[in-house]
Amino acid sequence: MHKGNGVKTSLVCHAGVVNQAIITNVTAILFVPFMRLYGFTYVQLGFLTAAGFAAQLCADFLLLFFIDRFSPRLLACIAAVLSCTGLIFYGILPYVCTDSMYFSIIAATILFAFAGGMLEVVLSNAAEALPKSEGGGLCLLHTIYAWAQVGLALFLLGFFSVFGSVSWNSAVLILAIVPAFVLVLLIRTDLPKTEKHVPVRSAFHPFYLLSILAVFFGYGAEVVMNQWISSFAASTFGAETGAAVGCALFAACLGVGGTLYVFAERRKNKPPIPMLIGSALAACAMYLLAALVDVPMLGLVFAILCGAFVGVLSPGAMSAAADFLPKSGGWMLASLALSQDIGAAVLPAVSGAITQAQSMRAAFFVLSSVPFAAAVCLFSMLMMRRKNQDFGASLGKNKN
Repeated sequence: MHKGNGVKTSLVCHAGVVNQAIITNVTAILFVPFMRLYGFTYVQLGFLTAAGFAAQLCADFLLLFFIDRFSPRLLACIAAVLSCTGLIFYGILPYVCTDSMYFSIIAATILFAFAGGMLEVVLSNAAEALPKSEGGGLCLLHTIYAWAQVGLALFLLGFFSVFGSVSWNSAVLILAIVPAFVLVLLIRTDLPKTEKHVPVRSAFHPFYLLSILAVFFGYGAEVVMNQWISSFAASTFGAETGAAVGCALFAACLGVGGTLYVFAERRKNKPPIPMLIGSALAACAMYLLAALVDVPMLGLVFAILCGAFVGVLSPGAMSAAADFLPKSGGWMLASLALSQDIGAAVLPAVSGAITQAQSMRAAFFVLSSVPFAAAVCLFSMLMMRRKNQDFGASLGKNKN
């Protein structure tokens, strides 16, 4: 790819990740206002999160069949339009759907989450095709995602400080500018088209199957803590300001952990799976400490610090699969994104049910098993990679 085109593609990918950070996290930051303004329960909030990721799951499933057949720029433009439309619909809900706010919010969430899922997969393939020196790589995208989440939380914190959380919809309408900007960039940029050199059946290797599980558990562990950190912070500080600050600090930890991982990945020129295993075990410990400590403030600190470890699990496992199974086409990252969103849909719903029946700390305790399961999968992947150093290269040459 020409260097100028690479820079443009990198810019589009980074802008798309900012959009993804908005649509994935805006509802979570609004949990406390929704509970206060509309009386939503923990179960309703859990299923609201699950609905968004279920919509992304549907997008991932459809892209399994379309991503290697259609222009990636066309798919990305459609996704940007739908994302902008969904955020605008979300923002006008208090004016048009006052009698059915919960179901209307679910409908708007499904729309922009579906679009965000499409955009994420298409741009992830484009980023993975770029050299690391030009801003390529899934882990770098996820790190930018984390810092964008910090910016989102700070923006909403400032907005609510001036206008109050009752004007949450106006903030959402302002955020709709981001996917519109992504669309403008896409119109002016060519995205690399993925080519499927290896038959799909050839890549159903145990390493691939383990990476599916690692992504499921890794991203599920991240989303559970990410989605509930605002409520946890609010219960500790007793204020919506505390909820936004908690989200910002958690996202900052995601960014710090991701930045360190990107440096390690570039130095080794290969996804450092041992570092991923250590991160998964550390995330498990943070879950347990957040659940078991008696001091609320200290529990919140452990929950926030969890972000430094849990955020690298999913993109790291996906990069490891792409490195071990080269030239598999866009379908592989789409299938891993599908597993990612299944985890993000199922596990927050489970945590919501446990929180409603018991407590948030009980949910953290039970779900500490999730990052531990990711560590087991990643360890198995490491052993397999050490025994099959040349499998990826030989698979790339396989013409059967």
